[in-house]
Amino acid sequence: MSEPNFQFDLESALNQPPKATLRDPFGSKDMSAYFASEEGNQQLALLEHLSRYSNLLSVIQGPQGSGKSRFMMEFARHQDDSTIISQVKASMLMTAGQLLQAIYSGFSTQLREPPNEATFGPLLKFSHDLEAQGQKALILIDNAQELNTDAVSMLLDMMSLATENQSVPHVALFTEFPLSRNLDSYQGSRYEQLSHTLTIAPYSLEQTKAYLLHRVRTVGGSINLPFNDKQIKQIYQESGGYPGAINKIAQSMMGNGAKGAKPGRRFNLALGFPLVHMALLCFVMLGILIAVLFSDPDESERQVADRTSNVIPLSPKTEVRAGQSSSDTIARIDAMQRKIGAEPSLGLPPIPTDTEDATLAPSIASVKPTISAAPVAPIRQDTPADITPNLSQDRPQVVLQPMPVEKEQTVTEKTPAADPFDKTQWWLSQSPSRYTLQLLGTYNLDTVKDFIKSQGSISVFSYFKSKHKGRDWYVVVYGMYRNRSEAIAAVESLPRDLKNLNPWARSARSIQQDIQKLE
Repeated sequence: MSEPNFQFDLESALNQPPKATLRDPFGSKDMSAYFASEEGNQQLALLEHLSRYSNLLSVIQGPQGSGKSRFMMEFARHQDDSTIISQVKASMLMTAGQLLQAIYSGFSTQLREPPNEATFGPLLKFSHDLEAQGQKALILIDNAQELNTDAVSMLLDMMSLATENQSVPHVALFTEFPLSRNLDSYQGSRYEQLSHTLTIAPYSLEQTKAYLLHRVRTVGGSINLPFNDKQIKQIYQESGGYPGAINKIAQSMMGNGAKGAKPGRRFNLALGFPLVHMALLCFVMLGILIAVLFSDPDESERQVADRTSNVIPLSPKTEVRAGQSSSDTIARIDAMQRKIGAEPSLGLPPIPTDTEDATLAPSIASVKPTISAAPVAPIRQDTPADITPNLSQDRPQVVLQPMPVEKEQTVTEKTPAADPFDKTQWWLSQSPSRYTLQLLGTYNLDTVKDFIKSQGSISVFSYFKSKHKGRDWYVVVYGMYRNRSEAIAAVESLPRDLKNLNPWARSARSIQQDIQKLE
């Protein structure tokens, strides 16, 4: 029988050696202990939305130890029975044929006879048959930075064939760096147009503390953290907020990890590039070094003299003063750059249209030589009195007459006011080849309206209504563009808060298909 006045001393219990060996909370490879941060949940929802409605490559990018593999497993766990998944882990320099065989092996339970040919034709037919049955093919490729350039080009070729009548499986690539860095200019441009990138963000200090507590309780079976606030801050600073490095540093602090090596990011001599490419680069650099060592020094001096003789001297206004050091000059340049960066950002860009640009109003001829650095205000429609040009008194004054306004018709019956932001029916009448930028989607209509009202220029924002998982789904879009390239180019000119929403180009055809689900 327990004593009635028993009190548990936590500090004394922690100082006692454990009676049984507990699991190492930071050395375990238990993949079930997924820590769902706020940013991670948002990216999971966005990736699920893209996998159902987008024909682009979904690229999930993050450095080693950022939790990409665990993110991929959590995303696969959230899929329902209507999604057929093939998971592939890429190996070093995996070719297009090897990648296709690995994808077909992942679909072996659905494919009666996996094809032996190294083409994606059977994969397109398999995806088309699944869509006819109300299902979807999903391909998840981990360690995608190891793919050969031919394998990436093959994926781009397959995704470019997506049309209204031809469906393609959705492909999600999990990589440490952008795959376009190993492609040529043409394939790199195609990669930018046919992919949508999600970057895994590191944890904050509070999220790092919550992650440590989550691992201790879920994996280790303990009740509190074995670290104080100073140690938690040290773990956060040395790990950069990524879970892989957090586990290694925490394990080392508990005495279970390697004590000789200082925890931190691994230095890779390959710098993310394939080893074959780095070997060729080293060979070229060695040849250049030999050529420099055995070159004629007199010839080098003559080349330097020729280059310096062609230098244009600075004007008197830009020459450095005699008593001024180079550090002062650099400090003045930095101050000028910070002043330029402090200027307010520009407004939202206008919607591109097919019509010709309106003729710009003529500028005033006489401008004062000193111009303020403040941003220019919009031009008023009426001319202020202080800048009215002097006219001859003999010339008659022109008086603008107001436009005649028709009398409003008396409304006998009160009708509910239409929502100016609801463009559901308007999208059905647009050309299917047009494009727009999708910003967000939610089940809450009030959230959509509040978001649009909070923007500076509401004329370019709208939303449409569709169905998602049997519930009303509201999607906010921005602008109208003639093609997908214009829509992608417009993303660069958006404000920073809208860029953080990861807008992606979407065709009017796909929007019309979503709206038709309401019927």
